[in-house]
Amino acid sequence: AADVRAPVALFGSALLPNDAQLQQFRERPWNGVHFSAKYLSSLDGMTECTREVLGTFAAQSVQPIIESKVRNSAAVAALRELLQCGVASQGSSGTMAPSAATPGPPSSLNPSKLRRRWAPKSDTPSNADLPDAAISCDGHIVAKAALVEALGLKDLPRTGWIRKGVPAPESVAAHSWGVAFLATQLCPASLDRGRVLEMAVVHDLAEVRVGDITPEDGITKEQKHHIEMDAIHNMGVTERTRTLFAEYEAHETAEAQFVRFLDKLDMALQAERYERAGLDLPQFKEEAAKLAVQYGFSDLIPPSL
Repeated sequence: AADVRAPVALFGSALLPNDAQLQQFRERPWNGVHFSAKYLSSLDGMTECTREVLGTFAAQSVQPIIESKVRNSAAVAALRELLQCGVASQGSSGTMAPSAATPGPPSSLNPSKLRRRWAPKSDTPSNADLPDAAISCDGHIVAKAALVEALGLKDLPRTGWIRKGVPAPESVAAHSWGVAFLATQLCPASLDRGRVLEMAVVHDLAEVRVGDITPEDGITKEQKHHIEMDAIHNMGVTERTRTLFAEYEAHETAEAQFVRFLDKLDMALQAERYERAGLDLPQFKEEAAKLAVQYGFSDLIPPSL
């Protein structure tokens, strides 16, 4: 009898490029897994390498398994683009063109609906082509609804000031601007200034969904952390924004620790402004005074206060 064997199905792993994954591979690489310098160089490098791998998969009839969380329509759009570009890049190669058996993108995909990376205007599809008004710029995808939602921080007053009877207290957005402004003035040269600035802008972003939670609300730090992390992961913001928010929450990097100091410093300086109206707010300056000594800015908030 003839030796009839079932065809072998080949599968290969791939990851959806994102800032969080890139940062993890840089700091805590997987055991036994080698990442090229190009892959680790930037999000663009990670994306290009992933496209090359997917192109090789397509040429060899290997079905890709994407081992990344795809939480929303924006991430689905990014994944579709990646799969399409992987196939297209190999189809245009003279050394590794796909065979007739090479699987193409899923039949449900419409190439005209896929958002390409940022390109000259003549080659840039309309953002209206993206599902749920997701917008792509230089490889970062954000939902339009998230942009509008984030602006709600402008209307969210800081809870601590309300409880102390401050009339017309600042908003969370105003506080975030204050932290970012302090970063432009005080950020040490040893830190990544751009990362500090971005982190300062988004460090309270989750509050647009969960509110400005304070210790008086009876919620533990651990509960607050989980509530805010869940909120940020369900917003349609970019993966980079989620990564920066998580980095700030962890308070492990030098940049995150400095932004935390600026967060307390802005609150302390704002308390001084409110005290001019006759309020007594020393408790809002205590932690900033301690951190100011550590960073060499004790003249701003003397420890005696």
